[in-house]
Amino acid sequence: MGIANCHAPTATRNNLFGLQSNAPALCAEGLNTSRQWLKDLGFSINQSGQEHWVITHHNPLPELHFYSERELAQFASHKAHHYAKRLFTEDRP
Repeated sequence: MGIANCHAPTATRNNLFGLQSNAPALCAEGLNTSRQWLKDLGFSINQSGQEHWVITHHNPLPELHFYSERELAQFASHKAHHYAKRLFTEDRP
């Protein structure tokens, strides 16, 4: 099965970003790499619990909540660029 045949799951109430539980992050370097990628895209990261990260992009809202390193890594690898681009255009006057 090629990449053109792979379809990302649609978002649901329990999986708003449509992250796949079995999808690997693009980089296996761990949490530091994910955090750096997110910071490079303009996200602010606040770890509010042992397995809870709150991410914002230039404004206090919206807040994006992640509850595992795997979720955070998948978002950084697969969805963050899209959201950063979209949020950046919405932030402009």
